[in-house]
Amino acid sequence: MYSALKAAESILDLVARVFEWACVCILAVMLAINAGNITSRAVLDQPLNWVWPWTMVLFLWWVMLAFYPLYRRRKDVSIYILLKFIGPTWRRVLGVFVQVAVLAAAGLLLYTIPERLVSSRGLIEIVALPREVLIYPLLLSTLPIFLDALVALAAIATGRQEYTPFGMIEAAE
Repeated sequence: MYSALKAAESILDLVARVFEWACVCILAVMLAINAGNITSRAVLDQPLNWVWPWTMVLFLWWVMLAFYPLYRRRKDVSIYILLKFIGPTWRRVLGVFVQVAVLAAAGLLLYTIPERLVSSRGLIEIVALPREVLIYPLLLSTLPIFLDALVALAAIATGRQEYTPFGMIEAAE
């Protein structure tokens, strides 16, 4: 079980790195096309009308793809003061509860993906992409979050890992 969890964690780290790389590339494209639009307006007095809708599509992808690396790197915020007052057994119970809650939320999103795809009809104006392309980054981020929570649940439940809340920092009192 230990080697399977370790392999799963390595794969999830790799997925987070790939998503980070994709986010950097998307950000570079957004900056480049907007710089081109600004230059076109200033030099040619002609806007590039396609830049705004493409920026919105790319921004959505950028934000959605960033969810998993942020989750994996524990960069979101949580309230952890309770952990100072509970023992290791209750900390493990709390860790299991948190992972089950993440599994439930991510599982619900994954469960509704087919319905979201069916309801996304038509094309995005100016960009001429099918609307369902806006659902794919949600799927791409939710799936590894679900798998990550599953691996963390197994590690916490077996005692291999202690529950560490997201964003936990040590501060002088």
